[in-house]
Amino acid sequence: MSSTDRSPAGRRRAYFHLQTVAQRLRTTADRLFVDEAGITTAQAAALTLIASNAGCRQSSVAAQLGQRESAVTAMVGRLERAGFVERRPCQSDGRAWELWPTAAGTDALGRLEAALATVNGYIDRAVGPDDVDGVIDALQRLSDLLDAD
Repeated sequence: MSSTDRSPAGRRRAYFHLQTVAQRLRTTADRLFVDEAGITTAQAAALTLIASNAGCRQSSVAAQLGQRESAVTAMVGRLERAGFVERRPCQSDGRAWELWPTAAGTDALGRLEAALATVNGYIDRAVGPDDVDGVIDALQRLSDLLDAD
């Protein structure tokens, strides 16, 4: 970073801190999620979307996660091999497959509640309950700015 960057974010090395904490939080959450249900946070996000939109297509999951479809193909494959998701032929498009959660997948999502509560507890303790909404709002504004570029 340039020493001429005198913005508040630059002075406090905000990008560095966000990146470092995001990686550490993801690693911690992945460990907790794998211990509880045998899936990573990324797989849990995909499984959550599939469970709440049963019968969706992989392209929809990829779009909602902001991922390339090839990355989601591999992720769904791992979920399918674990018995958490099943692919069914699409009735309206013979080339497409629909994704459906299995009972084991739904059970796995239920087991993640304790792990998610632990992760959210870290955030609550670090940020403070009165400031969580402000932090989330700021992160959403940052995301919106990045989307606009």
